[in-house]
Amino acid sequence: MNHSKYEKGQALILIVFAIFGLVGLTGLTIDGGNAYSDRRHAQNAADAAVLSAALTKIRAGDWQAAGLARAADNTYDNNGDTNIVQVVSPPISGKYVGNPDYIQVLIESHVDTYFAGVVGIHEMVNRVQAVSKTKLSDIGPLFDGEAMVALKQTGTTFTTCGNPNVIVENSGIFVNSSSSCAMESKGNVDLSVDTAYSVVNGSNPLCTNGNVNVDGPVVGGAQQVEYPPRIDLPAPSNQCNVDGSYDNNTKTFYPGHYGSISTGNGTFSFAPGNYCVDNGVDIKGDGVANYVSFRLDSGAFDVKGDFTADHMVVYTTGTSGGMHFNGNADIVATNSTFYMESGDLTWNGNASVTMTAPTTGPNANMLIYLPYGNNATLKINGNADSLLQGTILAVSSHINIIGNSNTSSIKSQIIGYTVEACGNGDLTIDYDPGDNYEQQEPAKIELTE
Repeated sequence: MNHSKYEKGQALILIVFAIFGLVGLTGLTIDGGNAYSDRRHAQNAADAAVLSAALTKIRAGDWQAAGLARAADNTYDNNGDTNIVQVVSPPISGKYVGNPDYIQVLIESHVDTYFAGVVGIHEMVNRVQAVSKTKLSDIGPLFDGEAMVALKQTGTTFTTCGNPNVIVENSGIFVNSSSSCAMESKGNVDLSVDTAYSVVNGSNPLCTNGNVNVDGPVVGGAQQVEYPPRIDLPAPSNQCNVDGSYDNNTKTFYPGHYGSISTGNGTFSFAPGNYCVDNGVDIKGDGVANYVSFRLDSGAFDVKGDFTADHMVVYTTGTSGGMHFNGNADIVATNSTFYMESGDLTWNGNASVTMTAPTTGPNANMLIYLPYGNNATLKINGNADSLLQGTILAVSSHINIIGNSNTSSIKSQIIGYTVEACGNGDLTIDYDPGDNYEQQEPAKIELTE
């Protein structure tokens, strides 16, 4: 076969092109693999560096130096040539930019190529980042100081119905439910807040039916809080080493252990000390109890007469039926805490109730506490003129508040599993964080990106 002289050398050209192609494919495989391996290594280094920086920050150390040191431990030493490392707070890019609660680590790594230089690629550059959220230890109000809180994470959890007028001053309402219609208002309802109604559900947070007037923004998409929440309120340590006694001449009860206590209809008093009661306290007359602590292992704490107390603790546990204020009684309990591991709490009828929490000690500013596991209802009802001051926290319970009452002086943060305000009365909450329970929140770090 004869070949034209113009075809001579074409095979050599094809071979050269094939060699370039093979070198390019080899470069893509080897150099690309090296770059991918470096990217994974850089990301791991950034994650480790940002967590080290965050941990050092909550310990009040030099968090930038800690982050750079951890990156250097992983071969990214911020030499300005093969790599550049930045440890910053607040972040300078991304969705957390400008937020001082976050730390950002950025690593830029330059990887030399071995084969890709043949096609003009002499290095590959990886850019990675990691972001951590850092919360320093602090003392503050529960749930960012929202005056009314419904903790349940699904379903309709905050309800108003009937003809109530609910006014929240100096704060707002938080609804932890991610479900549609997490808030529901039915009837002739007036709702007003000074800040906002913050709801986890972002698409349809509030459903209304009737003549409902809502004053204040409804803000969906709030961050859901964990349930059950961490509460650091210790149970009272009531101990009774002797039997209690009653002096009929002075109408005085003395501290100690009782099977039950029933006061009759006269005037009486409780001497200061601890009272451990197996089967309930029934207060029918007019009494005084200052600097006393009651522990009920069964039965209920029932008040039907006028009752005045200062620095009192009522602790219901075991199979106790809770606490009930009934009739036309006037109840005044200042500097007092009601710690209810079991049983419900209600007041009905025309009872006039004044309750304020202690301002010092382990129960400071905690008025009523139903811990996790007690799902009995907390019911504030009737035609009561009530003064309440201090946090009302019912972790697992439904709170039913208002009824037909004129509860016009409430300085309480009201927190329940679910919350219902129904009836024909007024509920005005004048929230002041100084009047409500505060808790030491631990420092936290969290890798967010």
